[in-house]
Amino acid sequence: MSTPLEDARFELLVAEPTVRTEIRVGYARVSTGGQKLDRQLDALNAVGCRRFFADKKSRSDDARLELTACHAFLAAGDTLVVPALDR
Repeated sequence: MSTPLEDARFELLVAEPTVRTEIRVGYARVSTGGQKLDRQLDALNAVGCRRFFADKKSRSDDARLELTACHAFLAAGDTLVVPALDR
């Protein structure tokens, strides 16, 4: 019989996580201060996203901190949902 420590070491060697979260994670973005995220967030909520990330950045600004955080949050088996292809 193996110990919990031995089991933990074995789990680190697998290519995929033992437990997949398989949740929907949403990302929304507007490019001007006058635009609102409401429509996109409503769409993400309607499809069952459990976590949202949203940026309010212009197209020329490459620093999209929420998109970076979104990528870091995603786990194997999760689905990234973006309500508009141009986002």
